Amino acid sequence: MPANVTPDYKRAEEAFRAAKTADEKIARLEDMITLLPKHKGTDHLFADLKRRLAKLKEEAEGGAGHRGTHAGPEIGREGAAQVVMVGPTGAGKSSILGALTHAQPEIGDWPFVTRSMQPGMAFFEDAPIQLVDTPAVAPDTMPVHLLGLVRGADGVLLVLDLSRDSLLDDLEAATALFAERHVRLVRELVDPHDRDAVRCLVVANKSDSPGASDRLALLGEAAAGRLDVVPCSCAPEARQARQARLLGGSVDELPGVLFRWLRIVRVYTRTPGQHFKRTRPFTVFEGGTVGDVCALVHKDFEERLRFARLWRGPAAAALLQPHGGGDPVTVSRAEPVRDGDVLELHL
Repeated sequence: MPANVTPDYKRAEEAFRAAKTADEKIARLEDMITLLPKHKGTDHLFADLKRRLAKLKEEAEGGAGHRGTHAGPEIGREGAAQVVMVGPTGAGKSSILGALTHAQPEIGDWPFVTRSMQPGMAFFEDAPIQLVDTPAVAPDTMPVHLLGLVRGADGVLLVLDLSRDSLLDDLEAATALFAERHVRLVRELVDPHDRDAVRCLVVANKSDSPGASDRLALLGEAAAGRLDVVPCSCAPEARQARQARLLGGSVDELPGVLFRWLRIVRVYTRTPGQHFKRTRPFTVFEGGTVGDVCALVHKDFEERLRFARLWRGPAAAALLQPHGGGDPVTVSRAEPVRDGDVLELHL
């Protein structure tokens, strides 16, 4: 081993040696590759790590059918954010996906209906949010590559069933199963470089079921300080505005909850000299800058931007009027953007 590797790399190597499952080993090798200093002295080690990673992935995929789990197709990231739904069998992950997207997951009253990962696109107004349904999490059925998908997501929804007396046990079992595999489900990220920490929101599903309000209170107490809890129901009556509050919240409210929880920021662009027409926005997360938006628009703007004109708040709203248009301000690429901003980019 090169003498000048970082302490973080050494810790990742120790974690790799202690890993027991294929998913853990794959995740730890990916950490080692990321943390390995890049110079001539590490070229051979880097190549060796890549070969070992490819071999582990090939073995994991080849052995998936013998373990009764299914990796399914690789899920590409789309939309403003990617959110992965996890939880015990029968909690209603597939029902949520089916209610909010055009996906058509298999839904049934028997255990372990979902056998592969399936994406779908939900919308909060004009902001697309990708939801990914996954097979149930259980000690003997942790899906191949789920850990990598969870680590790479912008957030995780831990879906639990408010109709079950085992609700609190399900919460502890799910978080423990991930913790055993070096994935910590947390309320907020303290260190953005901590690959093992993943933002998580508990979705308490079936809030229309008998006794759900009492179980929701107990769940809130059990999760307090660790994870936030949001009630949800896919029942048709709960999706009617009058009954949503009585039954604990409609699933239709979930995209808005996710939009705010993920702190998504929508930015619209305006072509110089043309009337502004609001089309699908570019999206970044809170703290994103004009420069970040430029990178999404085109590499020329990312590399050659001279300045940008910014409309915000009432000025942005006025742009939508037939003869309107508030006064913009001139900003640099370092300017933080806010939801609803309109940018006119100049090279």
